[in-house]
Amino acid sequence: MGRTVGGRRGAKWAGVAVLAAAAVAGGVALMAAPAEEYPAAEGWVREPASSKTAPRAAGDPSRAAVSAELDGAAAAAGLAAGPVYPAEEGGTADCIADWTGDGPADEAQLAAMETALEERGWQVMARRGGPVPGVALSSGTWRLEMHNGGLLNTATLVARRSTEPCNEAFRRAEETRGPLG
Repeated sequence: MGRTVGGRRGAKWAGVAVLAAAAVAGGVALMAAPAEEYPAAEGWVREPASSKTAPRAAGDPSRAAVSAELDGAAAAAGLAAGPVYPAEEGGTADCIADWTGDGPADEAQLAAMETALEERGWQVMARRGGPVPGVALSSGTWRLEMHNGGLLNTATLVARRSTEPCNEAFRRAEETRGPLG
């Protein structure tokens, strides 16, 4: 991501802001769900498999590669980056990649961002309509939620790696800091 600022305290509040935005958008339960369980969260509708998604190159993408894909997709859609949040620290550092816009996206920008992500190997798994629309995508072990609006009234992309080590790190982090960080 290359957009790290602040220290541990800033990371804590950035995490709270991202989680708050996801919670308002109804996405926290979805982020934790395996790809086959995407429709489990209220309001999400599972998408049929798409043949237009380019297959992911061999191997699972790194956090840096996912961050670059998010930045590239947002740029391809003509979206400007918004607030810079500190990178995660500790055991979850390699498990989350995100991008935050400087405001909400219009429908054409959302469609362009989704297309750009699909061209980079992401597959649409589920969708949710308003008032805060969202798209859930998957690539390798990564699960991505694309939201528009919500508490922060901005376009956001939050990708979470779903592997045993990351799931364990998320569990430990939740136990350590509690539900609000």
